[in-house]
Amino acid sequence: MKQTICYLINSSICCLITTLGWAQPGQADLSKTNVGHVYDLEAPVVINSRVAMGENEAIVFLQAVNQTGSELPPLQYEVRADYQTETVLTTQSLTEDQLIKQEERVSYYRFPVSLQDNANYVFIYLTVSIAGAELPLRYDISLNTDRDFPLSHLLLMRATEDIPIFENFIPQNELVRVVSISEPDSAAYAYYYDHDFELNPPPMGSTGSEVQSNLTVDSLFQFPLNSPFSFDREGLYFAQLDTTSLSGISFRVENHYYPRLVSIADVAGPLRYISTAEEIEELRNGNEPKLAMDNYWMKMTRSQSRAKIIIRDYFRQVTQANQLFTTYKEGWKTGMGMIYTLYGKPNDVYRDDDKEVWIYAADNNLVNMSFTFMKVRNIFTDQHYNLMRDEEYKRFWYRNIDLWRKGRKTL
Repeated sequence: MKQTICYLINSSICCLITTLGWAQPGQADLSKTNVGHVYDLEAPVVINSRVAMGENEAIVFLQAVNQTGSELPPLQYEVRADYQTETVLTTQSLTEDQLIKQEERVSYYRFPVSLQDNANYVFIYLTVSIAGAELPLRYDISLNTDRDFPLSHLLLMRATEDIPIFENFIPQNELVRVVSISEPDSAAYAYYYDHDFELNPPPMGSTGSEVQSNLTVDSLFQFPLNSPFSFDREGLYFAQLDTTSLSGISFRVENHYYPRLVSIADVAGPLRYISTAEEIEELRNGNEPKLAMDNYWMKMTRSQSRAKIIIRDYFRQVTQANQLFTTYKEGWKTGMGMIYTLYGKPNDVYRDDDKEVWIYAADNNLVNMSFTFMKVRNIFTDQHYNLMRDEEYKRFWYRNIDLWRKGRKTL
């Protein structure tokens, strides 16, 4: 049986997977814990993080979005070397002193983590009560592993508050600050890349890669630290204190609608996943973009009502993929963003130091399926994963696209 596809998972195994999903502090092997909630934007509590290098320690910022309708449960964290080792280096509970701001249903925390030997990960734990049942959750933060580039002293923050921007994108011309956690106020440098990154190719065969081998710098400029500043050009930025080092932070500058796509030119991009080459060619070459787009949908669906369903559902997935997976390129273009767009959020997610495995239960996918993403070192992000490819995806892939085109895909 191929590693990348689970053809048969009977109900007893599915029950076992569910049982292994209880995220509790002190577990021996965290790679056996289902963390599928991390890609659920409607999870009871959604936690986002940012990390910067302080004085011989990592400074961790958390954003906890409480969607339970009740008080946020206590947050606890562990520091570990990896996912499999039983040894826990540090265990702490977050306190009121570490709460830096409380908004209506969003809490912001800041706390230091000693970078002792092998302090590579912080694991955040909490337990929520849903309909009388206890649901333990876990969120993972990478610190200083040998699979990542060095932690940066820099953080992207709001213009007037010491609260990081937790998305990997900011609106064009909006004031923000680039702040150094430990260095005195001075100037920083930013590389700008006006590059149209390719979308991820389908998972069949061995062609295609998410790694950009040659990326041309369009400009390099200096800007002030800790002062409100706006970035006026859409694209990728990489900010550094020292241009001779490998340490820095990256972010994308997008229009104010992002992560939604609103222009016809932008909307046409993700349609390549569910379209033929001829359809995309007609869409691109139409003299009147709006008319070409209308013709595209009518030719595909033969029905206005069905077209509305597909447009609503498909571009909701694209928006969420941008929210979750934008790094150095738009989220929908990444391997994870592609799978999320076409298949929805995974039922189960299993992580270790080198990879993530996403499992989808059988519904209109016809069979249980799994996708494996291998972690790749990338200077722009510590969350770069390449989708493992296999020819045996082909028949299930096209069946899924057919469901989208007929307006019968359920998520």
